[in-house]
Order: sequence, then C-alpha cells, then structure tokens
Amino acid sequence: MKKTLLVFCFLIPFVAFAASKTDSVININKIPNDGILLNKGWKFHSGDNPEWAKRDIDDTGWGAINPATDIYYLPQVRKAEIGWFRLKLRIDTSLVNQSLAFNIYQTGASEIYLNGKLIYSFGKVNKDYLKEKTRQMFDFPFTVKFANQSTQIIAVRYSFDRKNFFINYLAPNLCLQFTLNKANEAFANYQSFYGPIAFRQITLITLFLLLGLMSFFLYFSFRIQKAYLHFGIYCFIGVLGSCCALMTFSLPELSSSWVSLLFLGTHISSVSCSIVLVRIVYILCEKRKDLSYYLVVIFAAFTIMAMLFLYTWSALISFSFVILICIRMLPVLITGARKGVPGTLILFIVFFCVFLTNVIFLYEFSTGNFEVAYVFISISLIIIPTGLSIFLASEYARTGRALQARVVEVEQLSEKTISQEREKQQIMAAQNKTLELQVAERTAALNQSLSNLKAAQTQLIQSEKMASLGELTAGIAHEIQNPLNFVNNFSEVNQEMIDELEGELTSGNINEAIVIAADIKENEKKITHHGKRADAIVKSMLEHSRSRSGQKEPTDLNVMADEYMRLAYHGLRAKDKSFNAELITHFDTGLPKISAVPQDIGQVMLNLFNNAFYAVNQKMKAVGEDYKPEVIVTTYAENGQVVIKVRDNGVGIPDVIRDKIMQPFFTTKPTGEGTGLGLSLTYDMIVKGHGGSIIVDTNEGKGSEFIVKLPIN
Repeated sequence: MKKTLLVFCFLIPFVAFAASKTDSVININKIPNDGILLNKGWKFHSGDNPEWAKRDIDDTGWGAINPATDIYYLPQVRKAEIGWFRLKLRIDTSLVNQSLAFNIYQTGASEIYLNGKLIYSFGKVNKDYLKEKTRQMFDFPFTVKFANQSTQIIAVRYSFDRKNFFINYLAPNLCLQFTLNKANEAFANYQSFYGPIAFRQITLITLFLLLGLMSFFLYFSFRIQKAYLHFGIYCFIGVLGSCCALMTFSLPELSSSWVSLLFLGTHISSVSCSIVLVRIVYILCEKRKDLSYYLVVIFAAFTIMAMLFLYTWSALISFSFVILICIRMLPVLITGARKGVPGTLILFIVFFCVFLTNVIFLYEFSTGNFEVAYVFISISLIIIPTGLSIFLASEYARTGRALQARVVEVEQLSEKTISQEREKQQIMAAQNKTLELQVAERTAALNQSLSNLKAAQTQLIQSEKMASLGELTAGIAHEIQNPLNFVNNFSEVNQEMIDELEGELTSGNINEAIVIAADIKENEKKITHHGKRADAIVKSMLEHSRSRSGQKEPTDLNVMADEYMRLAYHGLRAKDKSFNAELITHFDTGLPKISAVPQDIGQVMLNLFNNAFYAVNQKMKAVGEDYKPEVIVTTYAENGQVVIKVRDNGVGIPDVIRDKIMQPFFTTKPTGEGTGLGLSLTYDMIVKGHGGSIIVDTNEGKGSEFIVKLPIN
C-alpha cells in the first residue's frame, strides 16, 4: 500500500493535477489487497455551507482537485482556509456487507460525511486559527459501512489556516488522502508499517542512551580523551532526535504544526549530530579546525534555513548534507592514517557504510519504496554509534595493552629504585638525627623568644593602661582646677569681709555687721559645694585607678558617659589650650542600669572619647577656623540591650584600614603617641568580657560613629 504514495515532495517538485472530468463517478467493483487509492474524481469548493454535506446538491460548478497532494501545491485550499471536498462512488453490491475501512492521510482538520451523515472527525474544523485544531494523520485506519445505494457521496468539511506551520522532511504533507481497503487489511497495513518504525526508534533511543552514558563514564574516568565527551554529547542529541521522531509517528492526536515542529527538531538533531561527529573525527585524527570544518558548520545552518524557507528542495538538501559530510571525512581519515593514528580503518568503514546507506535511502524513497527506505535510514543511524563504539573500544583496549607494558617497565624500575631507596634511607636516618638536634635547639630558642614576646605584650598592655590613666589624670587635674579656683577665690573674699565685719562691730554698726556675716555664710556654702565637687572627682579617679576585681555590679551608663566625656575633653585641653569642641549628649532618662565591670566600661568609654577628640582635633588643624568640632554621645535601650553611640565629625577612617583598626598594635597615630592597643582592648572588654558587640560606621573626611551594644542582664 505504501508504494502507492506518489508524492515525492523533497525530490521532485510537481503541480497538482485535476481528476478527469469525464469520470465524475468512481466505480469500485472489488478491492485488491493493497487497497484502492481514491485520488481521482474529487471536487472542491471554498467556503463553508452545511448543506454541501447532503447527497442531492448540485456540485457541477465545483473545481476538480486531487486532494492526495502535498498541501504546499494546493494554493486554492490554503487560500480558502476552509472548504468542502466531495467524491461520488459507485460501490458494487457485493462490497456493501463487507467490513471495509479507510486509511486517511491528512494535514489539517476534517469532518467526514457519508451520504450526508457525519461519521468521523479528525481535529476541529474552524476558520478561526485560535479555534481550529488540526490533526496530522499518517494512513490512520477507521471503519466505514456503505449503505445499499447505487451512489455513495463522501463529503469532507476541511480547514487549514494559513498560520499553521509546516515543513517538508521525511513525509509529504498530503492534504487529504483516502485509501479504501478491507478492514483487516487496513489495520494490518497500518500496524506493519508504523509498528516497526516505533520499534526502530525505541531501539535507537535505548542504544544512544546506553552509549552516551558509557561515553560520559569513560570521559570522567579519562578526561584527556575529549572524544569521549563529544561522543556522549552526540548520543544524547541522538536521543532527543529519536524521541521527536517517535512522538511524530506514535501520537495521532498531534496537530499539523506540532508534527512539523517535531520534524524540525529531528532535523536539527540530525544536523547537530553531524557537526559533533565531524568534531569527533577531527579530534581523533589530531586535525585542527580548518576552513572546510567551518564550511560544514555554515552548510549545516543553511540546511536548517532551507527547511524553513525552501520547501521543495529542503529534504534533498538535508539528506545531501549527510552524504557530503561522509565524502569530506574520507580525506581526513586518510590523513589520519598517514600520521599513524590507530583505528582510522574502522572510521573509514563506518563513514563509507553511512554514505552507502544514505544513497540507498534516497533512491528507495524517490521510487516510493518507503518501507525499505526507512529501514536503510535506521541502519544508517545505528551504524554511526555502533562503529564509533567499536573504535573507542579498540582505543580503550590499545590503551590497556600500553598500560600493561608500562606496568612491566615500572616493575623493573621499581626493583632498581628500591635498592637506591635503601641507600637513601640510611643517609636520611643520619640526617634526621642531625635535624632533630637542630630542631631541639631552635625550639628552645623559639620558646625563649615566645616568653620574651609575651612579656613585651604584657608590658605594652600595661603601658596602654598607664597611658589611658595618664589621659584620665590630666582630665581630672583640669577638672579639679576649676573648683579649687572657686575655693581659693571665695576664701580670699571671706578674709576681706571678716576684716570689714570686725570694723563694723567695733564701730557699733550691728546691721551692717549682720549683712556682712550673711555674705560670708553664703560664700562658705559655695566653698563647701566646690570642695565636694573636687572630692567627687578624686573619688572617681581612685575608683578608676584601683586594681580591677572583675566583679560586675549595677552600672549607670549615662553617668559614666557624661563623666568620662568631660574627663577626656579636659585631658586633651590640658595638652592643647587652643582645643575646643562642642559636647552634645542625648541620654535616655529611662535607661536601665546594666550588670558590668565599671572599670572596664570606663576604660572603653575613655578610649572611644579620646579617639573622637583626637579625630576632630586633627581635622581642626587641617581645616581651620571654619570647622566646628562636635562629639555626640547617645544612649538608649532596645531589644534587651543598652546602646551607646559615640559620634564625631572628624577626619573619619579610610576604607583600606577599616578592617584593621581592631587589630592589636595597629595605629594611625605618629610614633610615640599611641600603642595601637586601645581599640583592641575595647573590643575584648565589650565582646569577650561582657558579651556585647561593637560596630564602626565611618565616612572618610566626614566622621566616624562607634556603636556599642551591651546586654542589660
């Protein structure tokens, strides 16, 4: 039956011809085993009218047509988008009671009417592309029962919107082809043709998949041989192409556009496999990419474009591409053989067989012997992976034999090496004793150096503490000076007023004496107030300078921040009388006390305030009088923590050293002005000593902000 398919759309362009007008009724007296192809006597009319399905309409004005023609060569059908086909049959009475069937080959959507009655629908006929549902049928069988009438009318309502996508590849896109056959023959022919196709595609998928997995395994075991990787890629591309081909012939519900897309996917897969195959040969034959290689790639792209735009010649071009590749590979393999590349004979046989099978395929397909043609194209697809597998297996065996020879050489060399190794071990033993003595001496020296380093580190830390204490003492001295000045001044004034009091009492001016005594009493209160202020400052100094017990106690951070901010400020002013800065505080009046070591927290605050005042002082020296130094301290509580922020508008910290400022002994101050331990000790006291955190937010040239967070409990 398949030999009756006379449409060779990929080889020879043709124009559809009309059926003979003299034979308007097709007489069928008997049905041969291969069936009767109904490609004559058909008439077509564009448009859509349900009345055209009836038996008794006048169709003499309809145009004659052969619908068993590629849709590409039926422009009147494609332009109409929807129309009706009609065919008149005269069935012999002996066939009326027999079980008959149609094999339908269709590209589009159809409703099949027999004597005015709808018997089958394939897809959904509609002029609207969005509502139309086409079906690509390949000799699909369905039973039919003719009435006991002299003339049978077959009417087909048909649509194929111009927006549908279709290409010319392995099978023609026949518009509408009916083959009348006995039912058992129709179903048997369908199964005998498409069953083996499905079996061959499943076999190819399984073979490609197994060979691909094996190739990837070989590549990952032996990455030097890139051919294994490319062969694995070739196999998995072949799996995709075979899956597309399998779905094309195995899913009868696919639309015409989807079938063409799957054919296109099969073609792209075939082209991609060919390019990868060329690359494999180039790698195995140790040949660099040349002009011919890139011409093959360009021609491969051209075959894909031809499939989309050159309908008549696209299939011929695509299959010629495979033949041309085989022809091109032969001289490459000859060159590889001249270079002594092993296995080139196997590759030569593979490509020659592929060339031969593709030539036979084209010949059989052109003569209409499709079953034989598909067998040879399947053989061609199997030859390549099978042949390359044999080649790679021989390569693997050759590598194994080479490794076995190398093992023998290694064994011989190992015996010689063992004797040499024994001599070396004796020499090494003597050298090890010498090294052990040297290591012991160096270890003792390193231990002494480590002890000295620890002592120096302890001394530096103590120096930092003493430097901090010196800063604090200078601030305290400056703070005490103010109340002492008040005490001295009011004491001198009281002495003068006492002399005046004595004079008034001697003169008998009691009222004046009482006034003077009241002034003296008021001055004494001021002396007492400033004396207590000096006493508080001295107690604070003693609290800071005494040895640390490490005991935590409830601590008011607002009081400590205010006190140490003023002490740090006056400590710097004691060194530099010209220094001035605005001290701004934003204290949370409801700030809870925290459990902390007061001496440690005082040390932390003093370090932060000293750095802030140093930064604004440096900027003031650089900028001049237009700059107004500011140091701002803020406290508040959030999420179970007390937050202390010390912000300045000083020089800021450059980004390149931002991550280093907490490192021990790192400082940007000139030599002699800092040990580099201030922020390091601050970090240890906050993080390790109190379980808090410290964050630095800085902007070079604009200032810095240190954010300290301490848990309340």
